[in-house]
Amino acid sequence: MASVPRIGDIPQQLSPKEFWDLFGHLEHAGLDFKRGVPADIRDTIAAMAMTHGGLIVHGVDDRRLLVGCPLSQNTQDRITRIAAECGVDVQLLALAVDDLELTLCAVPEVRGRIVTTPDGRLLRRVGGDSQPLRGDAMARFVREREHRAGEDEPLAVVDLSAFDIAAVNQALTADGRPAVKRDGIERALTDLGVAVASSPPLESRVLRAALVLFASEPQPQVRGAAVQLVRRTGVGPGPGPSSAREECSGPLAETVDCCLGFLAAHTRQFETVTGSRREALPEYPEPVLREAIVNALAHRDYGLTGATVDITVWDDRIEVRSPGSLPGHITLGNMRAEHYSRNPRIMRVLKTLGLVEEYGDGIDRMYREMEARLLEPPAFEATASSVTVTLRNRMLVDVEDQVWLNQLGRDDVTAGERRALVAARREGAVTPRELRGMLPETDVDTVLAQSVAKGLLTRVGRRGGSRYVLSDAMVRLVGSPGMAKQNRKRQSLLDEIRRRGSLSTTEAATVLDEAPAFARGMLNELVRVGLARAAGKTRARRYYLR
Repeated sequence: MASVPRIGDIPQQLSPKEFWDLFGHLEHAGLDFKRGVPADIRDTIAAMAMTHGGLIVHGVDDRRLLVGCPLSQNTQDRITRIAAECGVDVQLLALAVDDLELTLCAVPEVRGRIVTTPDGRLLRRVGGDSQPLRGDAMARFVREREHRAGEDEPLAVVDLSAFDIAAVNQALTADGRPAVKRDGIERALTDLGVAVASSPPLESRVLRAALVLFASEPQPQVRGAAVQLVRRTGVGPGPGPSSAREECSGPLAETVDCCLGFLAAHTRQFETVTGSRREALPEYPEPVLREAIVNALAHRDYGLTGATVDITVWDDRIEVRSPGSLPGHITLGNMRAEHYSRNPRIMRVLKTLGLVEEYGDGIDRMYREMEARLLEPPAFEATASSVTVTLRNRMLVDVEDQVWLNQLGRDDVTAGERRALVAARREGAVTPRELRGMLPETDVDTVLAQSVAKGLLTRVGRRGGSRYVLSDAMVRLVGSPGMAKQNRKRQSLLDEIRRRGSLSTTEAATVLDEAPAFARGMLNELVRVGLARAAGKTRARRYYLR
């Protein structure tokens, strides 16, 4: 979900350009434009209160023209009356844009109770619309909303020395606030939304979220605030023997890095040759692993004390298990399109730190990143007590092709289009019949038509004799099919040297099924670009990895 400015941070006078730069032209879950004060703002207010709150800008019509809506007594009374019918306290602000006055209505997120429209409908913001919840999704949302999240539990005893001052200051700096010393931690936690200010003489109430995010050792007070990682041999079923174990705990950002370090050490790194460069490719895309870990830590149920996040690395997959059921109205069917946070305080700090880009984007990003490498999509399983995501390392194309695909740098290329590109690159061209053999359940005609429309492939020939080759733009960007064949030959030599320890010219010629002179040239090219070294003279010369 796109962010909106805090109402207290909005200047009271803006130019039209400053206005549109600040708010943008697109409505989303946290922003709605209204020409005046129509009756349907009761839907918008109720829906925003049940999502993440937001701003309603009165005085902008559907064409995104500034028409004005002054904060008069009548405007104020009408908005506050409608908000009161929904049981929501809103905040209003007059905003001058050139010679027009607009009215801003800030709607808070409401937790701990349910907000409905006056006629009893329960709504949520989805994009720029207010949509109703029904059936089981509504029942689970109500249960979740009325239940106080584990992150909101106040700590009975607070030891401020337990907090990592560097981690707190990192979050403050990212939020645009000055760093503090040890005696300023309580105020800092309040500013970051993980402590609740109390009226004097009472001290602030520090919440469990603060320990989860910033404590050097959170487990003494939040049992289970850790990640258990294990590397098991084989693919199961059954537990299987373990070859490595580690527990990651501490400030949440450091916990994420600790987990990524374990996974890097216990998964494979592939090396391939592209042109004259040696490229490294991890077994699993790093952004996918990071999203899986962050999601597990951000959305787990911290009310289930003693339960940890568990990560298991198998030969063919990684499983990330998070304690607690799916939150709110989220289901396996809607989790890519909708967002609901069980722990909004933790999520806000993670977004401030840059560990979360946009609310609700993490799951979809995991799918996109796996698809970009032509790996199987993430598989989610949900029970009443946990949510598990499984990432499999089964590859539809080899590593060298994955490196080549990464050079595209485009998110608008589907899995089918990527398969067509790889086939055209490997063989010089691909026909519709060949592609149907690779993608039997896919509309191949649409895949090829879209590939041509996007400038990825060019059609050669007509009707039954047509074939598809890489477009000129693709060849300029990522190389020709001939280059691909050369890369594969180089890669096969490097793989064979790695397997045997060294290679002679005669052995290389056998591996490539080429003449010795050609094999010698390929080996010397590997030496020239620093990928291999030669030892010995003439017929006794052997080639080793550098």
